[in-house]
Amino acid sequence: MGQVNMIKPAKCAFSFFAAALLSISTAHAASGNSADLLSYVPADTPYIFAATKPLPSKMADKLEPTIDEILQAYQRILRHVMAEQLVKMSAEEEGADEAEKFRGVAEEVLALMSLDGIRGAGIARESAFAFYGNGLLPVLRFELSKTELFDAAIERIEEKAGEGLLVGKASGESYKYIDADEIRLIVATLDEQAVITVVPAKYDEAQIAEALGLKKPRTSLKKSNTLRSIGKEYGFSEQMIGFVNNKRIAEIFAGKATERDKELFAAISEPLPELTETCSAEIMEMAGIAPRIVFGYTDLSSEQAKSAMIIELRKDIASGLATVPAAVPGLGSDPGGFMSFGFGLNPLALREFYEARLDAMEADPYECENFADLQAGVAKGREALNQPLPPVLYSFRGFVANITDIQGMDMASNTPPDSIDASILIAIENAEALVMLAALMDPQIAALNLLPDGKPVKLEMAQLAEIADLAFAALSKDALSVSVGVDAETKSAAMLRAASPDKAPFMSMSMDSARYYSMVGDAMAKQPSGDEENELPMAIRTALADVLALSGSMYERMSVEIRFTSRGIEINGLMKLRD
Repeated sequence: MGQVNMIKPAKCAFSFFAAALLSISTAHAASGNSADLLSYVPADTPYIFAATKPLPSKMADKLEPTIDEILQAYQRILRHVMAEQLVKMSAEEEGADEAEKFRGVAEEVLALMSLDGIRGAGIARESAFAFYGNGLLPVLRFELSKTELFDAAIERIEEKAGEGLLVGKASGESYKYIDADEIRLIVATLDEQAVITVVPAKYDEAQIAEALGLKKPRTSLKKSNTLRSIGKEYGFSEQMIGFVNNKRIAEIFAGKATERDKELFAAISEPLPELTETCSAEIMEMAGIAPRIVFGYTDLSSEQAKSAMIIELRKDIASGLATVPAAVPGLGSDPGGFMSFGFGLNPLALREFYEARLDAMEADPYECENFADLQAGVAKGREALNQPLPPVLYSFRGFVANITDIQGMDMASNTPPDSIDASILIAIENAEALVMLAALMDPQIAALNLLPDGKPVKLEMAQLAEIADLAFAALSKDALSVSVGVDAETKSAAMLRAASPDKAPFMSMSMDSARYYSMVGDAMAKQPSGDEENELPMAIRTALADVLALSGSMYERMSVEIRFTSRGIEINGLMKLRD
């Protein structure tokens, strides 16, 4: 086969790699030697996302049929894109042959975009994987059931394209590659593993060997204690764990680049910035505010999946932020129904935290010219704090909204609902004073005679009658609740009695995932009434709607909460699997 331009067929090949990664990330297991993947990862990698331990088999059994349907929906999207591309290519002079090659490659790739196709390409259910940085350069490494199957899949794509990928050698091992401008995409099969990476085209054999892991790092993540200590501290499993090391990335640009980093910038003819000692020190100080982001699964079973991401913060920043959340009745719980969301904060604590940051920047100002605008913002911050604010603002503590049911809403046309069952609670110190203030401005509110005794009072308001037959309000010392729709009287009182967690979250959200994603998908699938010229074709929007609906159908409930703790900003997720 000739060595000609592979750029257009390569675009289809990228789709295969994306499908492979999707399959790997939802695989249920990893082989007994999967930890060996980490022996190829430099201990100083700036980032890694890895799965080296099996997911529960029952969980994978439950998810895989839907994942296969999602891949089929993506096939429909790619087929539509392919058809449009073929029309354009065929219209070009002598474009018929090129179009036919493109069709062959695309069909081969689409055949791989199913779980059976991916398994047939040597990416087994048991394949572990790691996505990490060789310096800044990305590397994807995953296990193969049989190297021959993966090689055969690549060869079929080459055959349909009528040309082969270029072949290079490093440390005696062959690899295939595509050059595009100054960048080289490399695909290699080594030690029953596939390796996909991107390097500068100018890299020599030794540098490519290092990128492919033919020359293993002297100190690897397998030898270091980094991932193990992260897993132990945060309760992450080896089924999915990772981090982004912000300090390591900052070092590259702050005068502490490794030889590998310097070689990369030299190869792309982009010199590293020359900084003063002051700027280098202050860049590292800035990176030290949030030195690392860690993430992983904390619990996996056939019933649910729990995950967490923590933005680690400098101790004084974390301690200051931890004072900001405020307890709000019901915040952080999942009452069921369509959707619940809310947040809680202490405005005075937030002001004090902001003032402390301004004080610190005045006491020790940034001197680097790169931070001049940031330092200038201190004066503007002081001006903002000196602006008078209504005292009631500092009494506010947050809100919670529970939407049990909603009917008649059309997101595509921005049509509001014609029926809704929902409740909202506003947490505020001395809530009675707020109601009394509102009563002075609105006779309807005054006539309610709403007292802070938690007893529901029926609301007779035309605005609420448009979306619900019944509406009730209830008041306590520190909260006001309003409920509309079915069982509104009971719900308005129940919201005031809802528990407030000892450690209040800053924000929380829960929802019926299947219904929410179906609603969004339905809106996407409808023909819009706006600028149709710039809209996605109906076939693509319909397929994307199916992807959303299928994704939502895998889970019964989804919830997320954000907490400010002594460790930093913690984002916790829970997905309850559908039976």
